[in-house]
Amino acid sequence: MNILILFSQPWKVGGAETHVEAMLSGFQHHNVYLSVNKGSNLERLKLIKEQYPKLKVMEIQSRGINIFRWLYDIYRLASLIKTSHINIISAQQRTSGVWAWLLQKMTKVPFVVTMHDSWHRAVFKKLYPKLFPIIIVVGSHLEKVLFEQFGFQKQQVSFVNNGIDINRFVSKDKLWAKQNLGIQPDDKMILHVSRLSSIKGAVALAIIDSLPLVLSKDPDVKLTIIGEGPLRSEIEKKAMLLNQQHGNIIEIKDFTNNLIMWYNAADMIIGEGRVAIESLACEKPVVAIRNSNNFFGLVTSDNIIEGVKVNFDGDKYQVNNINLTEEIVKALSVSSDECSTIAAYIRDHMSIDSMCVKYMKLFEEWTAKR
Repeated sequence: MNILILFSQPWKVGGAETHVEAMLSGFQHHNVYLSVNKGSNLERLKLIKEQYPKLKVMEIQSRGINIFRWLYDIYRLASLIKTSHINIISAQQRTSGVWAWLLQKMTKVPFVVTMHDSWHRAVFKKLYPKLFPIIIVVGSHLEKVLFEQFGFQKQQVSFVNNGIDINRFVSKDKLWAKQNLGIQPDDKMILHVSRLSSIKGAVALAIIDSLPLVLSKDPDVKLTIIGEGPLRSEIEKKAMLLNQQHGNIIEIKDFTNNLIMWYNAADMIIGEGRVAIESLACEKPVVAIRNSNNFFGLVTSDNIIEGVKVNFDGDKYQVNNINLTEEIVKALSVSSDECSTIAAYIRDHMSIDSMCVKYMKLFEEWTAKR
């Protein structure tokens, strides 16, 4: 199949990017074309091109008010669709979906849209069910948003969970990983990995706020935050103040291609979505949280099925210092047997292959209808 993945954001680091990377891995036997927005991280794009030599990448300008550039790039994409005999457009997120709708009008090629978050900035919400005939969500919690806020019908929405490379994200010796990263063997490391955006970055601020209470329960704890984004400077300022009071207990680092080593060096991880899945596959305790209002809490063998359904973005607990501390302390005492049980579930249900099989089934069904 000839597939165009339409990505209207700059290609940087985030959940949508890693979701697309999983698609690229799973669709290697197909002809895949990727469009990304101007302003992408060129080094990361270079790595993607090196990893997938058959991949064709086109840069477009879908953001900013430049109607003439929009028209130019829409026609470029329409030409690519026709000359490359594209069978399906996989639009990642809302803006890409609007572009895909326009391209379908021009080329008659069908499209599907993948929703990665709640689209809280969307206006004219009731318009989208008329534009998007089929939409994929990465967590069942997003179905509720589509039904209640946007007015989508049940038959328009499908669930495809994130998938990871289960042969890559595996458990390794913790002391060996700490030694490789220059971490003291006795340090209890809490690891938080996230894009530090206005929503997800607020989680890092909440974690830092809870740290004094965590330290009162376990004085050996240290926090490492790996992430980049608009809230980074605010997070760094708050971390600096706490470091002045308690010693160097917080480190903030840029995104790295060596996350597996960091997962394995950690004593527990705070995150959601793909970070939670990858960490659990490495047999690590995870406290799942995506925003600064409510959170899923500690992932256990009893709630792993629900965690997968909601992409580890739940609302069981209100975010405050007491609740966060309680879940972190519980995570630090989770047994290795419990972690192994959860990892086995992840390997059985969250592989890239299982994710891409679901995608391909939807692609084939939708193209057959056209």
